[in-house]
Amino acid sequence: MAFPPLWDGSTIGRIGALNLDRNQTIDRASGQCGRIPESVKCPRGKYLMPINVGGAGAPDNGSSDSGRLGMDAITDFMAEDHRSCDALFVAVEQAVARGAWQAAGNEFRRFHDAMLHHFAAEESVLFPLFEQRTGMYRGPTQVMRGEHSQIRQLLSAAESALAESNADDYAGTAETLLIMLQQHNVKEENVLYPMCDQYLADQLETLLPELQKQIAGEERLSR
Repeated sequence: MAFPPLWDGSTIGRIGALNLDRNQTIDRASGQCGRIPESVKCPRGKYLMPINVGGAGAPDNGSSDSGRLGMDAITDFMAEDHRSCDALFVAVEQAVARGAWQAAGNEFRRFHDAMLHHFAAEESVLFPLFEQRTGMYRGPTQVMRGEHSQIRQLLSAAESALAESNADDYAGTAETLLIMLQQHNVKEENVLYPMCDQYLADQLETLLPELQKQIAGEERLSR
């Protein structure tokens, strides 16, 4: 199978920046996630204003009445968690801009944990299932795992800069991290997640709750 140009590692061009206003708050209350059924809650709840990373949202293709799962259920669910992680990143940026280093550190820990839980959901649940179903072990999932490793390194660098209250180092690392997250999310939301929706449609009833469990960090409690 030939993959779209997004997978060649090149720059994807201009992508919308995180656009939460500094005066807006993030609503962490739980809610429903697009067309995902009521039995599956949004990964980390909704917030007041979406973050634009390129308009990768899937088109509305029907309701979820009678427990019916939408054609884009995986894309919707995982993209919602992208937005939630983005919102946590914005909170870190806002704290740094105020010079509130302790608050920035606290917000960063929330962001960092959210990112690792998101990666765990993909690497331990979604990617292996996709690979087993398609036989594609060296395709898009391999690319995404490599980018996860790079993002983890950037998260570590940002954490060190925050611990030293080094605004310049943090700003440089955060800018690189932002660009990489934007490109990474576009690849997943435009290519990989839709492929997962196509090949894993018969697995949704068990797959979505397991993804939610990983994203919420509940897998650590069950060990």
